Amino acid sequence: MTKTDARTAMIDAAERLVAERGLAALTLRDVQIEAGQANKSAAQYHFGSREGLLSAVIESRMKPAAERRHDLLNAIDVAQQPPTMRQLVEASVLPLAEQTIEREHSLYARFLVQSIFDPGMSTVIRDHLQAATFRDVQQRIASASELPADIADLRAGTLSVLAIVTFATWEGRVHSPAQAKLIVADLIESCLGALNAPAPQP
Repeated sequence: MTKTDARTAMIDAAERLVAERGLAALTLRDVQIEAGQANKSAAQYHFGSREGLLSAVIESRMKPAAERRHDLLNAIDVAQQPPTMRQLVEASVLPLAEQTIEREHSLYARFLVQSIFDPGMSTVIRDHLQAATFRDVQQRIASASELPADIADLRAGTLSVLAIVTFATWEGRVHSPAQAKLIVADLIESCLGALNAPAPQP
């Protein structure tokens, strides 16, 4: 097994263990065993620490999602027309869908749910969710909203959590591309409904 293969195997193993057992149960030793690594220092060598490994899991999935989101936003800009709210929500939701319920045997949404509410991982998760394309699409959604600025910002931020929890709920239970497509389409409609709901009264 090459160094690249070993690193990938441990990233996949960490994602699987966190999704199935929870973040608190994760140890570098368990990851090495799950990944079939005989070298007891393999995880330390590749990731430096448990936190480094967890960050690598997020990076491995967020990077392609960010690249996809960049392409969607670039297509909006090339059109040189004001984007619709639907286009912006799709740019937020579709890349995450492709890395979760549309990816065979994915555990990533469940990994994120386990991690996002863990105090020790909150900074790591927040840093990755504040990647340039993710922040860009959230700002565009808030700017396009007719709600008061503070409520628009709140709603735009809430959409990411809604998407993660929705995909975590369905991950592993999707039996066809058509079913995945329906779940994603319904989530987009739910996000649009949330963005169009009136602001709360003082």
